[in-house]
Amino acid sequence: MRGEFIPPKLHYSRVKACMVNGLRHHEAFAESEAVKELCSTTTEKVFTRARNARLIMSNKIPPMMDDEEKPYCIWYPDVATVDTYRELAQRYPDMQYHVGRACAVGGYFDLYRELDLLPDISIAEEALHNTDDVTGAKEIYNHIVCQPVRYSVLDDYTRSVNLESPRIATGLNGDTAVISSLKRKLDYWRNWYKAPHYFNITEDHSVGEDDYGTYDSEDYLDLEHVPLLYNPLPVDLPTTQKDVLIIHAACEGNIDRYARLRRPVMILKEEFALIRGIHHSTAFARWCLSQPRDRFELSYRDVRCAINARFIMVNDLSRITPPYEHIPLMIWWPLLPQEKTLRELVRRIPDTRRQVAMTCIAADYKQLWDELTPEPDPLLWRQTKECANHNYYFEDLERRAATLGIDLRASPKEIDWIDHECARRDKEPTTTLLAPAIRTGWEGEVADFHDDDGSIYPGRYQANAAEWEVYIAVTDEVRESLWNTGYARSYDNHVVYQQD
Repeated sequence: MRGEFIPPKLHYSRVKACMVNGLRHHEAFAESEAVKELCSTTTEKVFTRARNARLIMSNKIPPMMDDEEKPYCIWYPDVATVDTYRELAQRYPDMQYHVGRACAVGGYFDLYRELDLLPDISIAEEALHNTDDVTGAKEIYNHIVCQPVRYSVLDDYTRSVNLESPRIATGLNGDTAVISSLKRKLDYWRNWYKAPHYFNITEDHSVGEDDYGTYDSEDYLDLEHVPLLYNPLPVDLPTTQKDVLIIHAACEGNIDRYARLRRPVMILKEEFALIRGIHHSTAFARWCLSQPRDRFELSYRDVRCAINARFIMVNDLSRITPPYEHIPLMIWWPLLPQEKTLRELVRRIPDTRRQVAMTCIAADYKQLWDELTPEPDPLLWRQTKECANHNYYFEDLERRAATLGIDLRASPKEIDWIDHECARRDKEPTTTLLAPAIRTGWEGEVADFHDDDGSIYPGRYQANAAEWEVYIAVTDEVRESLWNTGYARSYDNHVVYQQD
């Protein structure tokens, strides 16, 4: 990273990121003979792209033989002169949109107009982000947003440019790695586990010798943008940390908001919010069923279990067919299926006798319970303890367990450790804790795993937006106070007073 030497083991991802970072930040290193030889011999074109980016930002236009040698980001950590960018666009016409983006960072409005580009939303978002700091950025932004049709040409997720058939975009949607996000640094040694990210336009994963700023996936939602959680989204989304909005939309099962906001890849904890939303919305479950399987990555099985759970709860068994995959455990909350549905389910899949029995306890289906005569176990026993109408089932389990010599008070079996929490009465605990802000990421509150309160849903984590809910509910004055003073309780005198 300091540009002092070429490290060994460049095939290691962490070492590679540090090397790319050093090339982008140190002109002398990029110009060294050792680096020139490396770029001419290695098949890893990422080093060549990093070197070329550094040269361009140092106002030197290198020869680039093919597309793999052309860098995507040519505006960080430095901005070249307007003449350099003009010459680059003339020499490499396929890099005109890269130059247009650099104009938004540098405020080169005249050059931007000369390029005569399609109104690209990533350039508009970059310009909007820089309007307060860079002269000319506001003019670029206004020039783009006044156009009747806008396009998505630059793609920061894939570091690609769609010149042939750019997608028509309805508005700004927060899909741009703006310049401020590139200035945040991630300790390459202590926090490398956070490196995988949907944005990596500099190809160095924003590594640094120490953490600097707040890493992109852990941003707070600014006070001015909190109303986006409970108001219709504007056509042009302000430059904000929209991961919070994605998680919230998924958690609520809001199809329109989620379909618009989601990124091409799942963000941290998104799958747990999805599973919660599916359990609470039949329409959302049906929509998720139509999505490509690879969209859900490694969480596909848990998502399908959640979808089937929702369908069972609304008494649809049309997808419960051989080979009977993705059969959920919790099928009694937030809705109770009809007794006839449960009877048919256990007829089709006898192995569902246990979850059907748990549903009988929750719904007070005594007749079906007596038909099942389920084998007593600690999970069923806990379900009877947690339900208000537990006496009939509790006494029946106690009697039969004594006959069979089964200890109902034993710890759950290892295989039941995760599923054990679905029997608890308060399945989505509320909170009185008022956080100073809403955030996502590694420290975000929406989907943490707690030793005492595991997941009631498929998977090890449960999305519970209790802190977000109370934060949304309080007055603007309370939020502003929390932003300045830190955590509080919703029943604190000063909080109650301000809400009155």
